[in-house]
Amino acid sequence: MSRLGHTGWRRNIARTIDGSSLDGLILDADSARPLYLQLYDGMREMILSGTLPGGMRIPSSRVLSESLGISRFTVVTALDQLVAEGYLKSTRGSGTYVETVPRRQSGKPGTSSESGVATPDRFEKLLSRRGQALTWRTSLTLNDGSQLLHMATPDHRLFPVQIWSQLTKEVYAQGDFRIVNYREIMRPSLLEEQIARHIAVSRGIRCEPEEVVTTLGAHHAVTLLAELLLDPGDTVAFEEPGMAAIRSIFQSSGCKIEPMHVDASGPDPHTVASRDVKLAFVTAAKQQPMTVAMPMKRKLELLHWAADRETLIIEDDLGSEFRYRGGPIPPLKALDQAGQVIYIGAFSMTLLQSLRVGYMIMPRALAERCRRLIQVRYRALPQFTEQIVGRFIEDGHYVRHLHRMRRIYAKRQNRLLQILRSDFADIFEPPEFASGFYNLCYFRDQAVDEDAVLVRCRHANLGIEQLSYYYANRISPRKALLVGFAASTEEEIPFATKLLRRCLDARADLSAAMP
Repeated sequence: MSRLGHTGWRRNIARTIDGSSLDGLILDADSARPLYLQLYDGMREMILSGTLPGGMRIPSSRVLSESLGISRFTVVTALDQLVAEGYLKSTRGSGTYVETVPRRQSGKPGTSSESGVATPDRFEKLLSRRGQALTWRTSLTLNDGSQLLHMATPDHRLFPVQIWSQLTKEVYAQGDFRIVNYREIMRPSLLEEQIARHIAVSRGIRCEPEEVVTTLGAHHAVTLLAELLLDPGDTVAFEEPGMAAIRSIFQSSGCKIEPMHVDASGPDPHTVASRDVKLAFVTAAKQQPMTVAMPMKRKLELLHWAADRETLIIEDDLGSEFRYRGGPIPPLKALDQAGQVIYIGAFSMTLLQSLRVGYMIMPRALAERCRRLIQVRYRALPQFTEQIVGRFIEDGHYVRHLHRMRRIYAKRQNRLLQILRSDFADIFEPPEFASGFYNLCYFRDQAVDEDAVLVRCRHANLGIEQLSYYYANRISPRKALLVGFAASTEEEIPFATKLLRRCLDARADLSAAMP
């Protein structure tokens, strides 16, 4: 029989070698897996299954080599690995023996008695309250790869790949130790310096680089602030409706959530019942999901309300860069004179979501504490990516990219609104022109089954969401859909809206509209 180095044989060992049964051991010379690993795998499985019992003496490497028709080196390599992992034990002058493997007498509750494999129910019971709060998310359409009419995704096809590639090469070629080692966390990075400059012009926020703290995105920023500022039992005032994933972060920290109901001016602090509120979370420039821009009067009311209670406000400026009519709406932070507002921004909507780069602006003393928390929890954040984003802003590419995206997205929204107002007039109330990435479309028939519609949208690859998803009890006073336009081209929108129309008609054959 052929030895190692020759191909074309597959050996099923079905005999006893020097008193040891290796029945069932298979070696295949044509396999991509090396022979020593095949021998290792086979003997390991036989030891675990009890085919090779504990205490049994293993034949010498010479005997195994001759009997199996493989090289002695192959045998020794496999046996050495089994000894190293504790499946075999080698005694000088005596030989190599199978180690005794502990065996279960009977299955425990929550496992299969035959296989010993844990059932899913067992792991559900093991989840902590924090884990349960963080993993409840049950959106029917989002985060499943849907692209058409997606309400929360930019068009990655507009990303300036060539410019980014050139900056990547330049940053790497510089060989700056700051991008390959843990950064000196207490000193502002290039990106933090550039954010401080950019935000002063774009959002009217005056701050020093030492007040900017980079993060892995907005959700990471909220998680850091929850760890830094909140104890179990603390009260957080949260928008109702509001971002469900952010709400779950506070809930997972053991906090009590007090609803701050949203009206035509945004979240109203006077609807918060409790006076003992440690943090408040708001989206002022474009309320998520209602798209309301908070007017100056409500902003001042909110700041005064917070000052009376010594409450810190977290402001997420999500999507504020994409206002298509008139100038930008200043954030709440721009009016903050007392350091009450912690501002959160991110580049997920303007660059690529997968970059995971965001930032916070906060009083310097709090920023120092937050930097120390990052140092303890994460050592440092991705310096290479941050350096590229910093250069992207510094060289003026970011501002030009934003201008281009606004022009394109405005045209896409106009195209979507034309279709919604004409072809969907019998289904939706006329939607309004909005900032951000989506239009809020209220159903004329409030008896519609939203869940059924969303399931059909998911099957049609539509990234649409229902308004009720953002309410704490998952019940919206008025049923509506969030229909996106940013991620779909003007040519894709007519096709996508035909799919949407079929999803809204339960009697339609969805496959007829598919390409």
